[in-house]
Amino acid sequence: MDGLRARDADRDRFVELIEAAYVDGQLGAEDRELRVSRALSAETVDELRALTRDLQVPAGAVARDVAAPPTARPRLTVQLVAFLALVALLGLGAVSLVLTGESDSATSSGVAVEVESAPAEPQVATATPFRMEPDRVRAFVRAYEEEFGTTEAFEVGFHPERVQAQVPVRGTRPRMERWTWDGTWSRLTEARAVVGPYRRVDVQAIDVRRLFANIATARRTLQVEDGRFSHALLLRWDDGGAELNIYVSNDYDETGHLSTTPAGQVVRSHPYES
Repeated sequence: MDGLRARDADRDRFVELIEAAYVDGQLGAEDRELRVSRALSAETVDELRALTRDLQVPAGAVARDVAAPPTARPRLTVQLVAFLALVALLGLGAVSLVLTGESDSATSSGVAVEVESAPAEPQVATATPFRMEPDRVRAFVRAYEEEFGTTEAFEVGFHPERVQAQVPVRGTRPRMERWTWDGTWSRLTEARAVVGPYRRVDVQAIDVRRLFANIATARRTLQVEDGRFSHALLLRWDDGGAELNIYVSNDYDETGHLSTTPAGQVVRSHPYES
C-alpha cells in the first residue's frame, strides 16, 4: 500500500484519466462524477490509484502515475564501450589536425570536413488554451494577478473554454473593463460603470478542489437530465458574502444551479423544476 500523501497535481492527473475514460465510454455519468468527487478529496496516492485501477488508458491519453521509482540506468555493453572509445580516438585525431596546422584536405590520417551548422529556428511561445480543469483555473488566477496587479474583480465567469472578468478600473467611481482569458488576454470593452450592485470579490479565495467536487455534485443532484457544466459565476451582492454559483444545463435548455461559498460550502440548491 502506498501511503504517500497526494498533491493537488496528483489529484488533477487522476481526474484527467477519469474524464478521458468517461469520453472513451468506459464509465457512465454517475460513476464518473463519483470518481471525480472522490479523487478531488483523496488524501493519499493509493486512494487515487484505487479509483483508476480498473480503467484502460484511452487511445491518445498519457498514462502518468505519481511517485514512480527512478528509472534504472542502462548498463553499458561491450559493443557500446568499443564504439565510444572509437569516437574518442577520432575526436583526438581531429584535434591534432587543428593543433599541427595541417590542411583540412585529404591527409594520411583521413579527411577532415568542415560542416556549417544551420541557424537555429526561433522558438515561438504558445499559450496553453483554457479548459475548465483544475490546473487551468489555477493558471487563470496567476495570470489575472500578473496582468492586473490584483486578485479582485467585480464578477468572474468560468466557462468551459474561457473565463470572463469585470476588472476594476482605478478611480473614485466604481468602473470596470470586461476582459476574457482563453490562454491569452483580450479586452472586450472600454471602461464603463459597473452593472448591478456588485461588490468586489477575490479570485484567490476560490478553493479549486472543492469547486470541481461541487460541479460533480451539481450534475448529480440538480435533476437536469444529461446535464453538463454550463458556467460558474463568482460575484457578491450588496454587503453579503461572495457567492460561487455553479450552473448545469442540457440541450433542452433545462437548467439548475448550486450556490456555494468560494471556499466550497454549499449554501443552497436550485434544481430544475419541470
